Amino acid sequence: MGLKRIFTFALTLSLAFSLVACNSQKVPTTENSFEYVGMVGDEKIYTWEFKYYLNLAKNDREAAEGISEKSAGEKKKFWNAKENGVTRKQAVIDETLNNLTELKTFLLAAKKDNYDLPQQDAENIAKSIEEYINTHGDGDREKAEKAMQEENGVTLEQYQRMYEEYTLAYFNYATSFAYTIEVSEDEIKKEYETNKDQYDDKVVVKHILISTKDKETNESLPGDQIAEKKKLAEEILQRVKAGEDFDALVKQYSDDEGSVNNGGQYTFGRGQMVTEFEEWSFNAKEGDVGIVETIYGYHIMKFVRKANYEDQKDVIRVAIQRQKFSKRMEEIRKQYSLVKNQEAIDSLNLFY
Repeated sequence: MGLKRIFTFALTLSLAFSLVACNSQKVPTTENSFEYVGMVGDEKIYTWEFKYYLNLAKNDREAAEGISEKSAGEKKKFWNAKENGVTRKQAVIDETLNNLTELKTFLLAAKKDNYDLPQQDAENIAKSIEEYINTHGDGDREKAEKAMQEENGVTLEQYQRMYEEYTLAYFNYATSFAYTIEVSEDEIKKEYETNKDQYDDKVVVKHILISTKDKETNESLPGDQIAEKKKLAEEILQRVKAGEDFDALVKQYSDDEGSVNNGGQYTFGRGQMVTEFEEWSFNAKEGDVGIVETIYGYHIMKFVRKANYEDQKDVIRVAIQRQKFSKRMEEIRKQYSLVKNQEAIDSLNLFY
C-alpha cells in the first residue's frame, strides 16, 4: 500500500476518543514561533504537518462536493460560505487542529508510559520510504525528495515522522496499551456483582461454520455448491452426535477464523449475534446440538451452558482496562489542552 494511501486511510478512521476543544491562549512569540501552529504539552504541531493534514481534509471535502475541478474562484466561494454558523474554511481548520491535538495527546501519553514504536513497525515504515524513493525517484533520494515536496508539501523526513507518529499513536498505543493495565480479581468480581443482570443473561455456545460465501468476492456461492455445503454440515452434525471431538472438528472444518483456536466458542448476550444464531442459542439447553443457517452459511451448533462468572472474567477485565485507559486519557486531555499559535495560523496561505 502506498504511503499517501495509508495516510488518507488513517485520516478516515473514527478516532477512538472524543476530541478536546481548542484553547485560545496565546503562544509566547519567539524567532522560530512560526514553525508551529500550536502546542499540546511539549508536543508541537508543526506548520508543515498542519498544512499537510489540512490539505488532505480540504481535498477530500472538495472531491465529495464535486468541485475538485472547479475554478479557484468557485472554490473560494465554497470555502468562504457559512455552514452551521461558521465558514467552511474555519471549520476545516478547527477540525484539523482538533485531530492533531488528539494525535499529540496520544503521543504525550505514550511518552509518559515509555511506550515506543515497535521495531518491526519502524522498519516497515523505513522500507515504505525506500519504496517511495525507488518508485518516485528511480532510486535517487534527491529526485524523490523533490517529488515528495511537489506532491505533499513536506520532506521525506517529515513524511516519515508523520507516518511513525500516527502509527505509534493509533495503531499501537491507542489499540494496545489498555490491555497492559493491571486489573485485580476484586475489581473484576465487583464489576460482575454490580452488573450481574447484564452478565447473567449470556450463553456459551460452540459452532463450526461451513461458509456459503465466496472467499474472494464474499458473494453467495452458486446453488449447487451451497447444496454441497449443506450436505457437509449435515455429515459433520452426525459425527458430532456420534461422539467425535467437537474441538477437533472445529479445527478441521470451520471457516470462522476468529473462533477456530478456541474450539469455536462464543460467550454472548442478546443482540450480539445474527438472529438465527441467537434464537437457537437462547432456546437450547445443555448438550443440545443442531444446524443453524444464517447469511454466513451453515453453523453446526453445540450449546455449552448459561454463562457464569468464570466464562466472563476476561471480557470484564478488558472492559475495566478500557475504562481505566479512557479515564487516563481524559485526565491527560484536561492537563494538556491545545495552545494555539494564532499568529502563525493567520500567516499561512491556506485557501484560494
